[in-house]
Amino acid sequence: MTNQRVPMFPRDGAGSFKLPSTKEGAIQRMVHLGDFMEVYTPEESFKIQTPESVDPARTNANTMWVVAKVADVGSTSPIIARTIIQAHDILRDRMVLKDDARITIHKLMLKIKNNLLQCEIAQNIYLESERKAENLFSSTDQPANEKAYKNFPVIQSIDEKITNFLIPARRVVTDVLQVPGFFWNLKKQHSTLENLINKELIPLLGKDHRMVNFFTSIVPDISRIVNFRNGQEHINTTKGTPLVIRNFFLLPTNEVHVPIWNLKNEQPTSIVDELPIMLNNLLIFAETMLIACIDSNLPDFPPMLMQQIETPKPLCPVRYELVIDASKFQLHTNES
Repeated sequence: MTNQRVPMFPRDGAGSFKLPSTKEGAIQRMVHLGDFMEVYTPEESFKIQTPESVDPARTNANTMWVVAKVADVGSTSPIIARTIIQAHDILRDRMVLKDDARITIHKLMLKIKNNLLQCEIAQNIYLESERKAENLFSSTDQPANEKAYKNFPVIQSIDEKITNFLIPARRVVTDVLQVPGFFWNLKKQHSTLENLINKELIPLLGKDHRMVNFFTSIVPDISRIVNFRNGQEHINTTKGTPLVIRNFFLLPTNEVHVPIWNLKNEQPTSIVDELPIMLNNLLIFAETMLIACIDSNLPDFPPMLMQQIETPKPLCPVRYELVIDASKFQLHTNES
């Protein structure tokens, strides 16, 4: 009885292709994500699928590769470097997570990265809209005898622009809260950081553990993002406190006030000031959750150390790396 060999197809032969790049820059990382991979140059991101992943049943002898640009940002983006690339770099030695778990968490970090990029796009669109409205108004001559300002500033579809930020922001929080489940057997998935800390991390690590202390310190920042999204999504229901958004408005002094937002009965803040703060808080939240989980689950041997990179490289500014902890090794010498 002879073994049947899988027939060789033209798609199985050697070949080459170029990335559809429009910018200069060498490949910085290739991250395997199961049935596809993402490739990052300094300013662009690409998705690659092999014929085998497109047609695993091998129904077409000439199935082609998929090579497509998916983003005009690449490894120089702190969002990309500090989420998916950093996860790839730290977990590639397989000492913390095995292959199946590594690919699954890579896919989760990919979702987090993509939603953070959506937040960044929405933030930039909003910031540019406010800047343009202000510039038009400030450059308009206002005759002294007029009873109304010309080109009074307004942001078109301001609620929609805020929604485009808050929806992916809320998704980031939801996905980041899943990360500890890869490292511990949790009782359940949690929808708030506070519940994750109180019901899982404190029983596992103790209330004085540095991971518990850090995430406790950022509960107000992360809860604020969640509450803002809930306040907008459930504005016509009894769930949550409504989010109040005000466009440019005129004060009794005839001064023009910038757009503000707040949960009802709370102090308003400038939208243009707070959006970058929220985005940075989300990035820190995503990055630190993975780093802290890995750091709390390092193997006894070989002894490993999670350390911060003093000077991140501009082409790929990852901030943490996993290295051998040389201080844990005891070197023995022959005594004369």
